Amino acid sequence: MIKTLAPVLMLLATLLAAGPALAKKPPVGDQAPDFTLHADGPFNLRLEEQKGYVVVVGFWASWCRSCPIQLKALEMLHQKYKDMGAKVWAITLDEDFEAARHHAHKHGLNFTLLQDGEVRVSERYDIDDLPATFVVDRDGKLRLMTEGFNPGDEARLDQFLETLV
Repeated sequence: MIKTLAPVLMLLATLLAAGPALAKKPPVGDQAPDFTLHADGPFNLRLEEQKGYVVVVGFWASWCRSCPIQLKALEMLHQKYKDMGAKVWAITLDEDFEAARHHAHKHGLNFTLLQDGEVRVSERYDIDDLPATFVVDRDGKLRLMTEGFNPGDEARLDQFLETLV
């Protein structure tokens, strides 16, 4: 149990140590903060290199109770928009990437998995609650950022993506 809480505890400790100056969400409409993370394939992926694509990113963890709703919605969006210039990435905060891969495979997820086990990207986006979702447009601008995921949110996200692809 303690090992699964480690990323959250690290994030909270960092935020508390840094004070309010660090805890600032990137403004919607600005360039999305760039990052590079280890992916489930043979390469690392960098957000900056995805210009020309709409990128939907979901932050999640295997221990998060409401994350399966978000992940199911992300899979639906992946299947619908993958041939229209959109990519779906799921960033796990799990330290054990193999366990996260197993969890994703068990739930039939086919989109790209990335690992933020040290919660550096989560800190840059000031993620306070899981699951969290953000959308980056073809020009690299942050267009949407939400925390939490409830039934019905997938329809709103789907409508939003239709305007971007």
